[in-house]
Amino acid sequence: MRSNVTLRQIDGFLLAGELLSFSRAAEAMHISQSAFSQLIRELETSLELRLFDRTTRRIALTNAGTVLLRKMKRGVDEIDQACEEARALVRVEHGHITVGTLASLAVGVVTRAVGGLRKGFPGIKVSMREDYNGALLERVAQGEVDFAVCAQSGATEGLSFEHLFDDELVAVMPLGDSRAGARPLRWSALKDESLVMTMRKSSTREHISAALAAHGITREADYDVANMFTALSMVRAGLGVTFIPLLVLPEVNMKGLGWARMAKPAPVRRIGICRRSDRTASPACVKFEEVLRGEVDKVLRRQRS
Repeated sequence: MRSNVTLRQIDGFLLAGELLSFSRAAEAMHISQSAFSQLIRELETSLELRLFDRTTRRIALTNAGTVLLRKMKRGVDEIDQACEEARALVRVEHGHITVGTLASLAVGVVTRAVGGLRKGFPGIKVSMREDYNGALLERVAQGEVDFAVCAQSGATEGLSFEHLFDDELVAVMPLGDSRAGARPLRWSALKDESLVMTMRKSSTREHISAALAAHGITREADYDVANMFTALSMVRAGLGVTFIPLLVLPEVNMKGLGWARMAKPAPVRRIGICRRSDRTASPACVKFEEVLRGEVDKVLRRQRS
């Protein structure tokens, strides 16, 4: 059964055990010697132990008191260490976060944000999980990642979404294709075009399929590929047209390729931070999100310039 011992009694006992003087311990606690003696008596009564042998001139720890002093000092030291570690987390001196991300974001802003956080806060360990949008939402819901940088999806119970930016999707075709350039490309121009599309689980495929259907193009893709890098290679080989986020254009090899914006309304993914509604973001997560927003702002400013 747990003894009814107060922190004040523990503090008093540790002081008396170290100083071997009730008067000096009472002075350190800013109370009278009689009040201090009462504090120790209450502790001994609670524990049903005699902790000190007292004479008119000195006090000495009993065997039980010696054991208790050693154990309590170790326990208090561990409590102090735990409190300091908790304060260090708030100061972002150490910690561990796991970030989920789309591949199209991992190759740019998210990876740079991870690097920026590691540089500014070397005590923080960051793990990254790259996946399709639906899988990322599931990882967040299951607690496998602290949060995900992903595209907004339908209402997902228990998850919250904080919007960061709108990510426009653009068409990519072989270099020299007359459709590439500054003029927006009409969707009808793709009616008979071979389409290279990423897998159905990707958020890019979801948005492009919806846009094509809205313009009467409902046929299947000619090539289903696992990622945008394969798609770009196939377009470079003259096998068709694909779509990638505008944000990722500076991050990928566009040699031999051209691109064009689509006619309004252009396909746009809402990109943001998805987390569980019932979880409080750790200081390390908050700091990472600050760094991420800074990287996003840099890219958006370059796009506007």
